[in-house]
Amino acid sequence: MKRLHTGALTALTLLAGLAAQSASAQGISLRGVRADAQVGIDRFYSEGNNDNHLAYGAALGVDTFVGDNFVLGIEGTFLNSRAENITRDGPGVAARKSFEEWGGAIRAGVMMSPSTLVYAKGGFVVNEQRKRFNADPVATPGIPVNNAFGDYYNHYRTKGWVAGAGIEQMLGERIYVKAEGRYANYKTNSSRLTGLLGLGVLFGPSPEPVVIEAPAPAPVVVAPEPAPATQTCFDGSVILATDVCPQPPVEAPVAPPEPAPERG
Repeated sequence: MKRLHTGALTALTLLAGLAAQSASAQGISLRGVRADAQVGIDRFYSEGNNDNHLAYGAALGVDTFVGDNFVLGIEGTFLNSRAENITRDGPGVAARKSFEEWGGAIRAGVMMSPSTLVYAKGGFVVNEQRKRFNADPVATPGIPVNNAFGDYYNHYRTKGWVAGAGIEQMLGERIYVKAEGRYANYKTNSSRLTGLLGLGVLFGPSPEPVVIEAPAPAPVVVAPEPAPATQTCFDGSVILATDVCPQPPVEAPVAPPEPAPERG
């Protein structure tokens, strides 16, 4: 489990480092506020034993885009699993039971496509537990019944760390599904390995409306008017064919020559 812890935190550190480098170069923008419900299988470890149990929970977080493809965010989680380990522990039987777990984590991921996020996470958790120890009865001389010594009952909260990874797939602009696996380790020599499926809603910024500009009207091509028909008059002037040429001047008739005088 130490290798799992180290590997998960190393992956998270690398993703966070890449996101920080991209942030300095391209800036940060809000991806949205998300909330999801989860259900899955939980394996609770304690006293060298484990118990599988149905688990359910929820997550609430805020994500930001760092550049174009990196996602960095924080989240709070809730998990409820009533797994219980009943184990022979030396001179008696120990029964350790898990109840609610509350946690906070940092997520860092990469958008593999516009609708698919692959992420890693790491943070802290607080788990409510109960441990009951029933000591073996012992024979007491002179007393006909067996008495038990060393029984105890302890109800407490224990803190620890959590690391995990998952994939988140958008089904539209708001609805998403996810699959997540995570490991939590507590201080009281107990831990859990959990696999969850979730359904959630992403309350992101409203998408900018797409403005479709109407195409510019095609220029109107005006055909040139045909040249008007013309005619050339007798005097060499050119006028419209519909006009009338001026009449030529009327010349005076030439008088006939006088008759030659008769020779006498």
